[in-house]
Amino acid sequence: MAKVIILGPAHPLRGGLATFNHRLAKEFISQGHDCTIYSFSLQYPEFLFPGKSQYTDEPAPAGITIHSVVNSVNPFNWLKVGKQLRKERPDIVVVRYWLPFMGPPWVPS
Repeated sequence: MAKVIILGPAHPLRGGLATFNHRLAKEFISQGHDCTIYSFSLQYPEFLFPGKSQYTDEPAPAGITIHSVVNSVNPFNWLKVGKQLRKERPDIVVVRYWLPFMGPPWVPS
């Protein structure tokens, strides 16, 4: 059994990557692995978001631990989350981002 951490969007954020990350986590769990998702507490500042809402009203996916702790625009937060991730000592880290703007928060991890 491996300890897996997925870094990327997840509930309550909506969209294709969040859905993909939920499904990927469920598959890791179904294979007997310990899987957690570290997601964004702030993904986009409101003035940069192209749509009406970044959030979904749907219930959280069952059976997945999601930590919404990453602030995409706060480098001090990135260091704090990186420390948390190092303490967890994962065997596998899956990094999911879709724009260069979203890459820097994952570097300190």
